[in-house]
Amino acid sequence: MPLPRRKTTRLRWGRISGAGADYFTTLCTQGRAPVLTHDTAAIRLLDILGQMHRESDIRLLAATIMPDHVHLLFTLGERLSYGRAIAKFKTLGRDQGRADWRWQEDGFEHRLRSHEKMEDYGFYLYMNPYQAGLIAICERWPWWCCPTPSLSGDTS
Repeated sequence: MPLPRRKTTRLRWGRISGAGADYFTTLCTQGRAPVLTHDTAAIRLLDILGQMHRESDIRLLAATIMPDHVHLLFTLGERLSYGRAIAKFKTLGRDQGRADWRWQEDGFEHRLRSHEKMEDYGFYLYMNPYQAGLIAICERWPWWCCPTPSLSGDTS
């Protein structure tokens, strides 16, 4: 008996990829393998996010690397579509396919609407490792990143 086929490609049909749009994205490892917080993987992922930020593919607002998934909050740049930006991150994140783990094919994406508060998403990213019980509230999660001065987009 053949395995059922996922119909997640339908999710992409309604995707609106807009330069300057804000996105909240979650990407998981295949089988939820807990490999991302190993120092080399986490450092690599943060370096790639920094590179994509410097190259203006995205304007990184916040990110949290969890053992088996990554949460991203970013503004899409002019150069790449949303799909291409995520594909670049995934490809580079696996050391261009040389890593011994894989990304899940699809992820969760949400384009923020004008009435939604970016701070709410940033707070969720920040609190995620604490809520998951990975670290005590008095400690600092090493794989949290918030390179911009403000989640509201005000850089003055």
